[in-house]
Amino acid sequence: MRKLLSILLLLPLLCSCSRPDVPVHDDPVIPDNPTPDPPAPTPPDTLRILAIGNSFSSDAVEQNLWELFYEAGIPAVIGNVYAPGSYLVHHWKRAVADSPEYRYFKRTDKGSATLENQTLLQGVKDEPWDFISLQQASDLSGLYDTYFPYLPDLMTWIGERSDAEIVFHQTWAYPANSTHEAFANYGNDQQTMYEAIMDAVKRATEECDIRIVIPVGTAVQNARLVLGDKLNRDGLHLELTYGRFLAACVWYETFSGKDVRENPYRPSSVSEDIANICREAAHQACLKPYEVTPIK
Repeated sequence: MRKLLSILLLLPLLCSCSRPDVPVHDDPVIPDNPTPDPPAPTPPDTLRILAIGNSFSSDAVEQNLWELFYEAGIPAVIGNVYAPGSYLVHHWKRAVADSPEYRYFKRTDKGSATLENQTLLQGVKDEPWDFISLQQASDLSGLYDTYFPYLPDLMTWIGERSDAEIVFHQTWAYPANSTHEAFANYGNDQQTMYEAIMDAVKRATEECDIRIVIPVGTAVQNARLVLGDKLNRDGLHLELTYGRFLAACVWYETFSGKDVRENPYRPSSVSEDIANICREAAHQACLKPYEVTPIK
């Protein structure tokens, strides 16, 4: 009886020592005004694209591109860090100096907004971008030597601050009647300028191991075969309706991997016939980025 009593007295102690790693919790305290859950993060399948450029990148990405993705059911964030007339060397110097000389356009499903006096770093760090595009200014776009050392330097600078893949925006040749003084770099000849851009972009991107080129310059040349030399509004920039829509079609197909001819979106200011020409010109450019293709 004494042994049995001793064992019974020791049982609570033995039980408490047999599970030393099991914590003891007090009943939870529920506050009167609990903190709300944080907002849900952006879905991981959202496509995030940032352009670094000038007015040519504004023509390409600020109108129609988000809408094309939306029509295809692709969540997207579109950004553009730009300063008028900027060359690669300007972007490089401003990046190093952290100069607040940029406008930052951003389009999401909440709408669009533009911030002034931004730095390149602010744009690069604002989102976990999937792709960041670079470009040379139009007047130097066909002059290969002007790409170096600034293109690889910018790629290194961005790569140290973002996991995005660097891509390149191939810009377009001027219309034949352009009076821009830089047209003289190409003998005031559109075909000469187009061929120079193709050569410079192809060589520079291959040397820098840039995998993706956005062939807007070739799409413009394709469309000119049908629409005539009417893709520009001022001897330089793209026409405000179908010119900009054409560029957006190229960016859409490049990054979605989908045939833009199957996307029904078009701005209301562009007729279905003209939209079809733009889609076809963009599609053929994506198939042959450095070669003009006659289209129906």
